[in-house]
This record gives sequence, C-alpha cells and structure tokens, in this order.
Amino acid sequence: MKPLSRSASLTNYAAMAQAGGLDPLAMLREVGIDPACLNDPDLRVPSESIGQLLERSAERSGWEDFGVRLAESRPFLVLGPLAFLVREQSNVRASLQMLSSYIHLHTESLQIWLEEDTRQGRLCFEYVGRHTSTRQSLDQSITVVYRFLKQALPEGWEPDRVCFMHEAPRDLRVIRRVFSNRASFKEAINGIVLKRVDLDRPLSTSSQLGRYAHDYVQTLNMGTPRSTADQVRRLILAALGTDHCSQVNIAAQLAMDVRTLRRHLDREATSFNALMREVRRELAPRYLAGPARSRNELAMLLGFSAPQSFARWFRSEFGIPVASWTLDEADVGANHLRTEAESTHSRGIDRR
Repeated sequence: MKPLSRSASLTNYAAMAQAGGLDPLAMLREVGIDPACLNDPDLRVPSESIGQLLERSAERSGWEDFGVRLAESRPFLVLGPLAFLVREQSNVRASLQMLSSYIHLHTESLQIWLEEDTRQGRLCFEYVGRHTSTRQSLDQSITVVYRFLKQALPEGWEPDRVCFMHEAPRDLRVIRRVFSNRASFKEAINGIVLKRVDLDRPLSTSSQLGRYAHDYVQTLNMGTPRSTADQVRRLILAALGTDHCSQVNIAAQLAMDVRTLRRHLDREATSFNALMREVRRELAPRYLAGPARSRNELAMLLGFSAPQSFARWFRSEFGIPVASWTLDEADVGANHLRTEAESTHSRGIDRR
C-alpha cells in the first residue's frame, strides 16, 4: 500500500499557488488529488501525489523555494494532534524524539531521527518509498520544524545550521528571511544541526500536560475513536494562544460548520465555551506554577486579548487576584480541576 499523508500538508496551498500564478484546482487534479482535501485537514492523500504537486508547483511558478514559502505561511498546528504532543515536552530532546516517533501520524513517508555526539545534535529528515523528487517536501518539513524551535526557544536562538542536500536556489531572499543566514546547501544531510546543550533547553510551549498529550496521541496511534468533545478539547489545547483558536476554525478542522459542531457537543452535554473554560482553568494554575511570566504573557498563552481581560476572568474563576495565587494553591487547584474533570467525564453531566 502506498504511504499516505494528512491533507493538512496542503494547508494554504491554494493561496500560495495563486500567488505564483498557478490554478490550484487544476494543479491538484493533474496529480490526482481531490480538491476537497483543501477543506478537510484529516483526509488521507498519497504522499507521492503531494510530492509531485509541490515539485510541479515550484517548476511552473519559478519559485525554487516553493516548499519553504508554503511552510512559512502556516502554523506548526498543521501537524494536528502531533503538534500538541511535541509542544508539551519538557525539553528540546524529548520534543524531537516524540516528533520522530509519531511523525507517521501526519505523513507515513517521512522519517525523522535524532543523532547526537559530544558536541552536536542532528535532526535528520528523509522521505522514503517515492520515485519523484522530494526536494520541496523536505524543504517544507524542515522549515516547519525550524520555525517551531524558533517559537519554543528563547528569542534570538538559532541552530548551528539548517542543512539541505540540494544546491541553493538562485534567489536567496526568502531563504535568508526565513532562516536568518543559517541555511547551508550541498550538505551531507537534510536537517537541522543544534548544539548538544540546546537539546536540554526547556520549551516555553510546555504546560506540563505532556502525559495527557502522549496518552491522546497513543489512542490515535491505536485507532481508538474519540468523542467530539475530546477532539474539540484537544484542538483548543493545541491552538490556545494563537489566532486560530476560534469555534469557526476548530469546526472547520473537524470538517463541520459551527451549527453542526454545537449540535454534536450539545448531545455530549457540553459546549465550545465550556470546553474553553475547562482548558483555561487547567492551564492557568500550571502556568502560574512554572517559570515567572508577565501578566501580558499569561494573557496571551491563555488566549485573552488583553491582560485586564485575563485578570477579570481569573478573579471570577478562582475568587482571588492573580497576584495572590501561590505555588501551593496552584498545586491544589490543578489537582482539584483534574479530579473534577475526571468525575464529570465519567458521569456525563452538563458542565455548562
């Protein structure tokens, strides 16, 4: 059986193709991909067809860096549940190991592995089982992971090198903008080279929910079905703190309109707002128990538009100002919320 990839691999493809002077629907049909995949990120598409599409798009648009441009236009969340698992690890090494272990949930044809010596860590990328060129697919995958690391590590962090086995494109402007002059071509590997000490760096994206994230991805790996509420909660966890955490966007990721999503959640005795509240109530104590963060940063991480909105919400939920929340209260609060969530889930009562 041919390896498959989630159609999320083509997120923003239509807009990018049009910007390059191409007809995206015609390009999709040419390689045998149903255009419906542009509206459903979880459809399964032959990996080889996606590779052909990206190579032809690069050739006909004249953009040798088409894969890099496409990856630059999308968030790390295109990896779906896997994005949540990778973001929730305690440090870079654990994060990259999880990515390597479960990348097949996103695309079955990509292999990623981490090599280490006394000085460096090398995250290597390779597509297997395909006869067409994989340049654009590799460029896209490497760029997605590079941008995640830039987001998850302190401002100003850069790897030693971002390596590509192919020759440099004639026009390097996009490459320089995306990779800050760290891109290196005609290398022995396709991948990202980091200092070994970087592998032990903590991730700013972690909210200490790694075990829950791992359990969830494991259920996907075993093909266990999930309720709509579980899926929505997972998507809220992955998107909270970004511009994509809205009922409209999450309904679209589940291939539903908002009305249908509400109907499904109503049957499960919950709602989008109730699930959002649940996620925020679980994350807030964890963030407060972690490294010191400004009020503005806490508001952003929890999806509030302003620190004042976060402060009002926190007082209404927990009965005290944010500044009065202590480490002991955070531990007690997190345990209470977890017990409450498990109890509510088991009884199936209305949490609205």
